[in-house]
Amino acid sequence: MWAPILILLSSIGIIGANSLLLAPIVSAVGQTLGVPAAQVMHAASAYGLGTAFAALTLAPLSDRYGAGRMLRLALIGLALGLAASAWAPTLIALIVAQALCGVASGIALPAIYALPASIAPAGREAQVTGAVLTGWTVSLVLGVSVSAYATDLVGWRAVYAVLTAAAALLWVLSSPLRTMGVGSGRLTSPLSALRVPGLRRALTAVSLIMTAFYTSYFFMGIHVTEVLHGTSAMAGAISLSYGIGFGLAVLVDPLLDRVGLARATTPLFTMVAVSYGLMGLASTSYLGLVGFAFFWGIGQHLALNLVVARLTALDPIQRGAIMGLNSTVTYLCVFLSPFIGSVLFSQFGLIGCLTASAFLCLIEAVEALSLRRSVTSGSPAVQP
Repeated sequence: MWAPILILLSSIGIIGANSLLLAPIVSAVGQTLGVPAAQVMHAASAYGLGTAFAALTLAPLSDRYGAGRMLRLALIGLALGLAASAWAPTLIALIVAQALCGVASGIALPAIYALPASIAPAGREAQVTGAVLTGWTVSLVLGVSVSAYATDLVGWRAVYAVLTAAAALLWVLSSPLRTMGVGSGRLTSPLSALRVPGLRRALTAVSLIMTAFYTSYFFMGIHVTEVLHGTSAMAGAISLSYGIGFGLAVLVDPLLDRVGLARATTPLFTMVAVSYGLMGLASTSYLGLVGFAFFWGIGQHLALNLVVARLTALDPIQRGAIMGLNSTVTYLCVFLSPFIGSVLFSQFGLIGCLTASAFLCLIEAVEALSLRRSVTSGSPAVQP
């Protein structure tokens, strides 16, 4: 079981490193391309839009042809997009390259999220899903944080070149996945998945947690470099602190299997909201941001685990289409968050972004109260 888990978390690591990398190095990229830092974040929006499009239209193919095969195909596209990002001579070229990375990620992520439910022993679904989700820690610690330091030393283009090589190597190592997550031969679609009871509310939870995350995360680097007058490496340290917390939270994942989705969701979303509030209070202190980011990472990991569990439990036959919708909603949030955050950041600074993020998480904490009532009444649909 652990060999495919390592491959899956490494895949998330590379995808996540690319999707989160621009935030701490945005100023360096802008200087090279001769554009304002805020405009560079349009590449992040293009990535999000490409991911959302592919997740909506192509991810259901995992149900027919197999999640393992689709993941390997996506890794080829990701390597090409990363190589184009490293070469990009203009902002437009970088935007196009990141859109290609987005399409590849839109195929890969639903497949990655669908596979743990297939390989996990009964009663250990949250533990296995949590182990795969530690790939986001790999992306933050080894991808984003180290890359931020490397950008100061060798430049951002070299960072994208290394990610290109890593994606190509992972494609070679992922050969055993071809026989995993075998497709049913049935062609599913987003429309058929949307008829699954409980899916729309589960996707609402996805939209709230992801909009909250990216609205604040994307502007953390700009705040450190332009408001606190720090470096890209200092901005990367916040990602590192978040990533360490995100990774250590895997130790708590087995507890989620015992406590259950319904009883854990409201407290954990409240915890994430509190972490945003604490960072808002500490927004003028670099060390304060670094410290509270650790608790942000713990809460985000556990809340994300519960959101994924809520989705994968709805209909195993249409898991690929459901997780495709999950990625569609997630990366529509990636697309929209830079625009939402830019308005808040320009008017109120980082504290405006963090306040909005806290409010969104509190909305989901309230919505999740209905899950507990459903369990009390005996409904099985909300069990993890």
